[in-house]
Amino acid sequence: MRLNFVLLAFAALPSVFGAVNGRCSSGNGVCVSTQSCSKAGGSYVSGLCPNDPNNIKCCNKTRCVTSEGKVGSCKFTSNCSGTSYSGLCPGGTNFKCCVEENPSTGGSTTGSKIVSYARQFIGNPYVYGGNSLTKGIDCSGFTQQVFKHFGISLPRVSRDQATKGTAVSGLSNARAGDLTFYCTGGKVTHVAIYEGNNKIVHAANKRDGIKESKANYQTPCRIRRFI
Repeated sequence: MRLNFVLLAFAALPSVFGAVNGRCSSGNGVCVSTQSCSKAGGSYVSGLCPNDPNNIKCCNKTRCVTSEGKVGSCKFTSNCSGTSYSGLCPGGTNFKCCVEENPSTGGSTTGSKIVSYARQFIGNPYVYGGNSLTKGIDCSGFTQQVFKHFGISLPRVSRDQATKGTAVSGLSNARAGDLTFYCTGGKVTHVAIYEGNNKIVHAANKRDGIKESKANYQTPCRIRRFI
């Protein structure tokens, strides 16, 4: 009798383990431990996984950001029509951060789309020489990586970016998506993305990170347009 009980229990294990990292009964979520879900920044719901009572629940993470600043959502790789990135989503190797091709452009690039994308990173850290929109970046790295997301190539440093695009005469003529440059001693030392209404978004400094400011906190020495 004892042997039969052990064999029956052992035979039941694959169905329990099989639910972990498997699909939820509805939606695009993955069945993982609640701890793994919370650690990955997802939210979980009950009743959609076979072994919910064992702390395995349906986890959803609707937004993930790669180290290059590309924004996607956690999906099973079989459902991803874009590029999958590992290490950003809970679950097994078949549930990854899916970045669709130009997900936020929705067609032609506009200044408002550039601003909307750039604003997603407000609050992230400033790191001199950094290139990660999430882990740390400086002012010209910020503008370069944001514009790169829309297929627009910029040089790495602000003084070189200030020589590209089309010149705009004064803040009164600036439009959302333009780059505003600031000078010290006649040399370009800082760059920001103009939002409109006398506001910019930029990687400001180590203290403030990526933030919004008034565009005229200092008079821009150059304004350049790229779209």
